Amino acid sequence: MNPPVSIVIPTWNGLGLLERFLPSVISAAQTYAEEGATSAEVVVVDDGSEDGTALWLEAQGFKTSRGPSDGPVALRVVRSEINRGFGETCNRGFESASHGLVFLLNNDVEVSRDAIRPLVENFRDPSVFAAHCRVFEFESGRECGTGKMGGFSRGFIRVHQSFAPVRAAAPGSPPLYSMFAGGGSALFDRGKFLDIGGFEKLLSPFYWEDVELSYRAWKRGFVVLYEPRSVARHRVSSTIRGLKRAKVRRVEQRNRLIFHWINLHDRRLLSAHILRVLLLALISPLVRPGFFLSFVDAVRSMPEIRKRRRAERAAARLTDREVFEWFARMRDRPDVFIYDRVEELREFTGKRKSEEIRNG
Repeated sequence: MNPPVSIVIPTWNGLGLLERFLPSVISAAQTYAEEGATSAEVVVVDDGSEDGTALWLEAQGFKTSRGPSDGPVALRVVRSEINRGFGETCNRGFESASHGLVFLLNNDVEVSRDAIRPLVENFRDPSVFAAHCRVFEFESGRECGTGKMGGFSRGFIRVHQSFAPVRAAAPGSPPLYSMFAGGGSALFDRGKFLDIGGFEKLLSPFYWEDVELSYRAWKRGFVVLYEPRSVARHRVSSTIRGLKRAKVRRVEQRNRLIFHWINLHDRRLLSAHILRVLLLALISPLVRPGFFLSFVDAVRSMPEIRKRRRAERAAARLTDREVFEWFARMRDRPDVFIYDRVEELREFTGKRKSEEIRNG
């Protein structure tokens, strides 16, 4: 029997997205139940929506309390009266979930019918914290989410270099370790998620929550994996498309700084980071004025950051350098292709297909 899974979907004024994408999620849950799962549920966490989301979900059979299911998959809604932001809404969903594995999905994600079981298989290893999907852009069909590398350079933890497997994994192949599991399409161990505190509230309302959470998990001695057999299609940033880009960028840069100030504990690396940030703060009024505003916003949270930093230093089981060593070893593996830009991946994929055709 496959272990039970809860699917948690945070949403805010996303009725149109739920109408389009939720059916694929329910279909995937039903497929997983048919494959022998003991139980499955879909939990939509409504973060104070004002667009009729609650009434629509009720009409689709979503209930506000646990109880007997009308089908193989239980449908529930958890509602907040006020908007709390992505991280806190996800945390509430994990707290409300009934099962030990939680598939966290954005409301603008379509998943393949067979997406859940390959993710679940990774959790046979008790050290696994999360496993994330292979993601394609919804409109263009281009691949936009693969494994994530990690490292440190120029004063910052670098997390946006990616990798893709060269070929389908053979039995006994080593796992595909990933720096972070994107919060839009990843399966988590609920117990570990709650034990380490869930998504960081200081990063509200959005951005960097999944990176910070995953890095915290790595330093606790857990691992994050990439599962290319599980496929999702994402309409990228649908929820925040209506916000001003300058505001979004300001929050993003602020949260990037908070992430470092909480979790970067190596003295030499921290010194390099501080020097880099001070330099950027000095020159930003001339070349990047938005960074200075983000820096000021982050400094305002310093009392809370210090508390969180002390707690994470006490809880860490691995050093920053030991985490980065996992990905230094990934760079030596012949079974992965590492790339900086998605165009490089498309070029590599095209060459590989041409070789396969030539070789018959």
